[in-house]
Amino acid sequence: MNKLNLGVEDLFLGEEDLLTKLVTRDTANAVKLNGAWKKVEQLYESFKQQAGAIDITLAPHVEALKARSLQSLQELEKKMLRAEKRKFSDQQNQLRKIKTALFPNDGLQERVENFSWFYAKWGKGFIEELLKNSLTLEQEFCILREQ
Repeated sequence: MNKLNLGVEDLFLGEEDLLTKLVTRDTANAVKLNGAWKKVEQLYESFKQQAGAIDITLAPHVEALKARSLQSLQELEKKMLRAEKRKFSDQQNQLRKIKTALFPNDGLQERVENFSWFYAKWGKGFIEELLKNSLTLEQEFCILREQ
């Protein structure tokens, strides 16, 4: 099983966005058609010039074909990404567990968990640890792990 290697800022992305980021980062296959878009647009631009030289009324038809082709390529890219995501089922399960633990009911953990449970488990040392690791004025989260 691969490690997720997530940054804290990544955890605030939606589950689908985060999985997409992980898949595009870790996959061995190219799931984006980045270079192909420019080539297709250039190809259709040459078709448009060639058709326009023959009959000027053909240029809008070529433009419509270009739009349909680009839309089809977008669909292909989405399908490729979905297929690649299916291969990352272990990471998807890990991700789901982490998001559920840190953001129960899609909210903040401290809005669901009761402080007294943590205090009862770790005692005064828990409060000292919180104070030591708190980011007083920064608008950031700090994740503490039980050891």
